[in-house]
Amino acid sequence: MEETTSLERSGEMYDLIERELKIIAAARLRQERSASLSTGDLINEAMLRLQQLENIDWQGKPHLLAVASTFMRRILIDHARRKQADKRAHQKVTLVTSLPDRETSIEIFDLERALAALRDVDKERCDIVEMRFFGGMTNEQIGDVLGLSEATVKRRWSAARAWLQDYLSD
Repeated sequence: MEETTSLERSGEMYDLIERELKIIAAARLRQERSASLSTGDLINEAMLRLQQLENIDWQGKPHLLAVASTFMRRILIDHARRKQADKRAHQKVTLVTSLPDRETSIEIFDLERALAALRDVDKERCDIVEMRFFGGMTNEQIGDVLGLSEATVKRRWSAARAWLQDYLSD
Protein backbone atom coordinates (compact mmCIF):
# COMPACT_ATOMS: atom_id res chain seq x y z
CA MET A 1 0.00 0.00 0.00
CA GLU A 2 1.18 3.53 -0.70
CA GLU A 3 1.91 5.73 2.27
CA THR A 4 -1.21 7.56 3.27
CA THR A 5 -0.37 11.03 4.52
CA SER A 6 -3.95 12.14 4.99
CA LEU A 7 -7.30 10.50 4.68
CA GLU A 8 -9.73 13.05 3.30
CA ARG A 9 -12.87 11.16 4.22
CA SER A 10 -13.48 9.05 7.30
CA GLY A 11 -14.89 6.40 4.96
CA GLU A 12 -11.47 5.90 3.39
CA MET A 13 -9.97 5.08 6.77
CA TYR A 14 -12.74 2.63 7.61
CA ASP A 15 -12.65 0.95 4.20
CA LEU A 16 -8.91 0.42 4.58
CA ILE A 17 -9.18 -1.53 7.84
CA GLU A 18 -12.83 -2.66 8.01
CA ARG A 19 -12.26 -6.43 7.75
CA GLU A 20 -9.45 -6.48 10.32
CA LEU A 21 -11.42 -4.29 12.74
CA LYS A 22 -14.34 -6.70 12.65
CA ILE A 23 -12.07 -9.66 13.40
CA ILE A 24 -10.25 -7.80 16.18
CA ALA A 25 -13.45 -6.47 17.78
CA ALA A 26 -15.17 -9.86 17.68
CA ALA A 27 -12.15 -11.54 19.29
CA ARG A 28 -11.89 -8.93 22.04
CA LEU A 29 -15.59 -9.13 22.83
CA ARG A 30 -15.52 -12.95 22.99
CA GLN A 31 -12.87 -12.62 25.70
CA GLU A 32 -14.90 -9.93 27.44
CA ARG A 33 -17.59 -12.39 28.51
CA SER A 34 -19.97 -9.96 30.15
CA ALA A 35 -19.41 -6.95 27.91
CA SER A 36 -22.62 -5.38 26.70
CA LEU A 37 -20.88 -3.77 23.72
CA SER A 38 -21.50 -5.15 20.26
CA THR A 39 -18.80 -5.57 17.63
CA GLY A 40 -20.29 -2.61 15.78
CA ASP A 41 -20.30 -0.46 18.92
CA LEU A 42 -16.63 -1.16 19.57
CA ILE A 43 -15.66 -0.46 15.96
CA ASN A 44 -17.75 2.72 15.79
CA GLU A 45 -16.23 4.08 19.00
CA ALA A 46 -12.71 3.31 17.79
CA MET A 47 -13.41 4.98 14.44
CA LEU A 48 -14.81 8.07 16.18
CA ARG A 49 -11.61 8.36 18.17
CA LEU A 50 -9.49 7.85 15.04
CA GLN A 51 -11.40 10.59 13.24
CA GLN A 52 -10.76 13.03 16.08
CA LEU A 53 -7.01 12.76 15.63
CA GLU A 54 -5.53 15.70 13.82
CA ASN A 55 -2.25 16.16 11.98
CA ILE A 56 -1.41 12.46 11.89
CA ASP A 57 0.99 11.24 9.22
CA TRP A 58 -0.62 7.85 8.63
CA GLN A 59 2.03 5.37 7.51
CA GLY A 60 -0.41 2.89 6.04
CA LYS A 61 -2.70 0.10 7.13
CA PRO A 62 -0.50 -1.36 9.92
CA HIS A 63 -0.21 2.09 11.50
CA LEU A 64 -4.00 2.54 11.41
CA LEU A 65 -4.51 -0.91 12.95
CA ALA A 66 -2.00 -0.16 15.71
CA VAL A 67 -3.77 3.05 16.69
CA ALA A 68 -7.21 1.42 16.40
CA SER A 69 -6.00 -1.45 18.63
CA THR A 70 -4.94 0.99 21.31
CA PHE A 71 -8.30 2.74 21.13
CA MET A 72 -10.18 -0.58 21.38
CA ARG A 73 -8.21 -1.48 24.49
CA ARG A 74 -9.02 1.87 26.08
CA ILE A 75 -12.69 1.57 25.12
CA LEU A 76 -12.96 -1.87 26.75
CA ILE A 77 -11.22 -0.64 29.90
CA ASP A 78 -13.44 2.47 30.07
CA HIS A 79 -16.50 0.27 29.57
CA ALA A 80 -15.38 -2.09 32.35
CA ARG A 81 -14.74 0.85 34.68
CA ARG A 82 -18.22 2.24 34.04
CA LYS A 83 -19.77 -1.16 34.75
CA GLN A 84 -17.72 -1.55 37.92
CA ALA A 85 -18.77 1.92 39.04
CA ASP A 86 -22.35 0.74 38.61
CA LYS A 87 -21.56 -2.05 41.11
CA ARG A 88 -22.04 -4.74 38.49
CA ALA A 89 -20.05 -7.94 38.10
CA HIS A 90 -16.29 -7.60 37.60
CA GLN A 91 -15.07 -7.85 34.05
CA LYS A 92 -12.77 -10.70 33.11
CA VAL A 93 -10.50 -10.90 30.11
CA THR A 94 -8.62 -13.97 28.99
CA LEU A 95 -4.98 -13.54 28.11
CA VAL A 96 -4.28 -16.21 25.55
CA THR A 97 -0.68 -16.98 24.75
CA SER A 98 0.86 -19.43 22.35
CA LEU A 99 2.06 -21.59 25.23
CA PRO A 100 0.44 -25.03 24.93
CA ASP A 101 -2.47 -25.78 27.24
CA ARG A 102 -1.99 -22.52 29.07
CA GLU A 103 -4.79 -20.01 29.28
CA THR A 104 -4.97 -17.58 32.15
CA SER A 105 -8.11 -15.68 33.06
CA ILE A 106 -7.41 -12.29 34.59
CA GLU A 107 -9.40 -9.21 35.41
CA ILE A 108 -9.09 -6.44 32.86
CA PHE A 109 -7.94 -4.02 35.57
CA ASP A 110 -5.09 -6.35 36.51
CA LEU A 111 -4.09 -6.52 32.85
CA GLU A 112 -4.23 -2.73 32.61
CA ARG A 113 -1.97 -2.38 35.69
CA ALA A 114 0.44 -4.95 34.25
CA LEU A 115 0.59 -3.11 30.92
CA ALA A 116 1.21 0.19 32.72
CA ALA A 117 4.07 -1.42 34.64
CA LEU A 118 5.48 -2.93 31.46
CA ARG A 119 5.25 0.49 29.76
CA ASP A 120 7.39 1.91 32.59
CA VAL A 121 9.97 -0.84 32.04
CA ASP A 122 9.89 -1.02 28.23
CA LYS A 123 7.45 1.05 26.16
CA GLU A 124 8.23 -0.79 22.94
CA ARG A 125 7.40 -4.21 24.40
CA CYS A 126 4.16 -2.77 25.78
CA ASP A 127 3.31 -1.46 22.31
CA ILE A 128 3.98 -4.92 20.87
CA VAL A 129 1.61 -6.50 23.42
CA GLU A 130 -1.11 -3.95 22.62
CA MET A 131 -0.79 -4.44 18.88
CA ARG A 132 -0.66 -8.22 19.12
CA PHE A 133 -3.19 -8.87 21.90
CA PHE A 134 -5.66 -6.05 21.36
CA GLY A 135 -5.01 -5.47 17.68
CA GLY A 136 -4.55 -9.02 16.49
CA MET A 137 -1.65 -7.83 14.36
CA THR A 138 1.01 -10.17 13.02
CA ASN A 139 4.71 -9.88 13.85
CA GLU A 140 5.28 -8.61 10.32
CA GLN A 141 2.66 -5.86 10.68
CA ILE A 142 4.03 -4.85 14.07
CA GLY A 143 7.53 -4.76 12.62
CA ASP A 144 6.31 -2.44 9.86
CA VAL A 145 4.81 -0.04 12.41
CA LEU A 146 7.81 -0.07 14.75
CA GLY A 147 10.53 -0.35 12.13
CA LEU A 148 11.76 -3.71 13.45
CA SER A 149 12.44 -7.04 11.81
CA GLU A 150 9.87 -9.79 12.24
CA ALA A 151 12.40 -11.86 14.21
CA THR A 152 13.04 -8.96 16.62
CA VAL A 153 9.30 -8.49 17.16
CA LYS A 154 8.95 -12.23 17.84
CA ARG A 155 11.73 -12.18 20.46
CA ARG A 156 10.36 -9.06 22.15
CA TRP A 157 6.82 -10.49 22.14
CA SER A 158 8.12 -13.65 23.87
CA ALA A 159 9.97 -11.58 26.45
CA ALA A 160 6.97 -9.29 27.06
CA ARG A 161 4.61 -12.26 27.38
CA ALA A 162 6.93 -13.91 29.92
CA TRP A 163 7.27 -10.65 31.84
CA LEU A 164 3.48 -10.21 31.97
CA GLN A 165 2.89 -13.79 33.07
CA ASP A 166 5.43 -13.34 35.85
CA TYR A 167 3.94 -9.99 36.88
CA LEU A 168 0.38 -11.34 36.88
CA SER A 169 1.28 -14.49 38.80
CA ASP A 170 2.39 -12.44 41.84
